[in-house]
Amino acid sequence: MKYFICILTAGLVSTQLHAEDAKLTMALGSFDVGKSGAAMGQLEYRFSTDWSGFRPKLGLFFTIDSGAYLYAGVGHPFSINEKWSLTPSLSAGYYNNGADRDLGYDVEFYSQLRLDYKLASNARVGLGIGHISNAGIGDKNPGAETAYLSYRFDF
Repeated sequence: MKYFICILTAGLVSTQLHAEDAKLTMALGSFDVGKSGAAMGQLEYRFSTDWSGFRPKLGLFFTIDSGAYLYAGVGHPFSINEKWSLTPSLSAGYYNNGADRDLGYDVEFYSQLRLDYKLASNARVGLGIGHISNAGIGDKNPGAETAYLSYRFDF
């Protein structure tokens, strides 16, 4: 089943890779801020599809301690002015803690808030924060915070 989902996801992304207004964000930061503080990397693809301002996305973050989270969700970018934007988002996905913090369940929800600044090249740099939690569906629900710096490419 996991392989089917991966193949389906790859197919969906490949049909959208050169779509106008698609975005690819790369980020580096910290997972479990204030506790273990493991270094993390994050890749996120935002589709060009627009559902009344909501944009679907797929993402993956991974930690230096072999933790990984594959997710899908939606974000809603709000333009503050010509240079600044603020994007809240909510996702659900599969978490494998590796040697990192056990979050109590394989299914986790990830809420994020990212502030972006538009560069002259139309790329964006940003600062983001997030919270990952199983929303109480697991035996335990410790949750974890993320903080990261991002760089976004527009297609």
